Amino acid sequence: MKKILLIAVAVAMLVGLFGCTPPPAPTAVPPTSAPAQATKAPEATKAPEPTKPAPTAAPAGVKVLRINLGTWPDTLDPQKESFVNEIAVTQLIYEGLVRLNSKGEVIPGAAEKWESAPDGLSMTFHLRSGLKRADGTPLTAKDFEWAYKRTVDPRVLGEYNNLIDDVVGAVEARSMDPKSSNADIQKALDKVGVKATDDKTLTFTFKNKVGYFTMIASTWVGWPSDPKKVEKDPEAWWNSAAGHNGNGQWKIAKYEENKVITFVPNPNYYGPKPKLDRIEFYWITDSQVSFPAYVKGELDVIGLAAEDKATVDADPNLKKEFFQGPGAGSFYMGMNHNKPPFNDKAVRMAFAQAFDRETWVKDILKGAGIPYRSWIPAGLPGSDPEAVQLPYDPKKAVQTLIDAGYGAPDSTPEKPKIDCKKLGEIKLTYGGTPRNHARNQWIAGQLASVFNCPITLDPVDPTVFTAMVKNAKTAPQYFQLGWIQDYPHPQNWLFIMTCDGLFANRIGYCNPEFDKVFAQANQETDQAKALELYKQAQRIMVNDYPGMMNFTQVNWYMVKPYVIGLKENYGTSDSAWPGQYGPIAEYDIDLSKVPANYPKQ
Repeated sequence: MKKILLIAVAVAMLVGLFGCTPPPAPTAVPPTSAPAQATKAPEATKAPEPTKPAPTAAPAGVKVLRINLGTWPDTLDPQKESFVNEIAVTQLIYEGLVRLNSKGEVIPGAAEKWESAPDGLSMTFHLRSGLKRADGTPLTAKDFEWAYKRTVDPRVLGEYNNLIDDVVGAVEARSMDPKSSNADIQKALDKVGVKATDDKTLTFTFKNKVGYFTMIASTWVGWPSDPKKVEKDPEAWWNSAAGHNGNGQWKIAKYEENKVITFVPNPNYYGPKPKLDRIEFYWITDSQVSFPAYVKGELDVIGLAAEDKATVDADPNLKKEFFQGPGAGSFYMGMNHNKPPFNDKAVRMAFAQAFDRETWVKDILKGAGIPYRSWIPAGLPGSDPEAVQLPYDPKKAVQTLIDAGYGAPDSTPEKPKIDCKKLGEIKLTYGGTPRNHARNQWIAGQLASVFNCPITLDPVDPTVFTAMVKNAKTAPQYFQLGWIQDYPHPQNWLFIMTCDGLFANRIGYCNPEFDKVFAQANQETDQAKALELYKQAQRIMVNDYPGMMNFTQVNWYMVKPYVIGLKENYGTSDSAWPGQYGPIAEYDIDLSKVPANYPKQ
């Protein structure tokens, strides 16, 4: 997750983390004498006349659900995408073999049934009859075989390329040199254990028993993009409405880059016809813009930023539209192990000790989160109260650096001092919206006050930031980001931490000992024993300080009162919009309650 994450706190943080127009140049926040006093917590936005609801119009004939998702996607290629805002789009226009519902349960998708072999070394999915793409062409098991093999094609390789490593031949294929001959790569792909035995039957063959594969089959890595569209323009096929010929409940009718993506029902989808006439995803990165737009009736659903919570609480009408739900996400400060000084574990530990999580959540996020020093959120399978990082302690943070050799020549026990030159430049990179700039100024001020060393602020365009953190060559030195659960299983929280996993790209984390225990957990058929192994693996990882664990997710949304079904079908994995994993065909608009400026056509 879902999804990273790329993150309402997830949506609000997506707005915050990936922001909009950046300030002109990096700036250094100098040391301060008192913690976190460099910048005040961002002020609440004053909404324009929120106490006067827009007058209602006579019932119109069109039902449109308008949702703001924040940052424009870096890609909409199912085999490459990884961020919440990307997956939310393709989730409407493609459907996998199975799906997850709002309770996190696996339910039939394109496959109507499936079964495992008695020895547990294979699983077969049986597709529904008469499946079609949006243009009416038949969809077969061969399309799904192509999609899964494309996931491990070394010429493609998205961030989730290791998700199907339990499949025979998958590791060997994705580990090939992408410059190998097409013939050699095809030979490797032919050996991958995903086979369509006929138009309606797809079989996966595993290296070992896999008890969670239906969860993996629910993810986007197997969503069947159209081979003809992809092969025509391998790098940019996804960046237009015409490129997407999916099999989902919706299809793209309008595609305006950085503005809006409009979806209409797919007439060739096998399921029930939606009650909505269309869904519109807007891409307003700055919550100072999206919140007033919501108040004016120009949007129906937004993620609420922490800075606007006071405005909502003070207004009786807005307060009724506020919705809070538990989330399944963890947020962290990424410290790039490939860039000094964060290649030193002691430095990573010191920065974790220097960060005041409690104040961050209370004063900056306004309560939109739970301070957390572990990884898998409390209450989810695999969470472990013993897997925690060191608490906030500024004096010990300084001492940790001094003990590691970063003390200044004139440092004394009575007056400990850090050698800032030896520590080197610390550059905090982020998506540069005004609000996000203020948040990161707070972080920089906090650290500068503890270490008495400057922290450089490095704002970049939000979409650029998303691309940066996906690539090991461009991953920032220091940044904040989150991880959203893709499916409710500890494997989903930990597979990204392996030496060839997603976080190896983002922060350069790699510990073979972790990989070994994690692999043992994946292969353990006794669920209780597997859970203990997952916990053991998490303790190894958390104690390595791959990043600084910060807080867990609470989702804040604003939903118009005429929108029906979203809140009732909310699930913890709904990180882009409430009801994201629910029965979208049943969602509706009460046209007798819409404002006068609601769309008429």
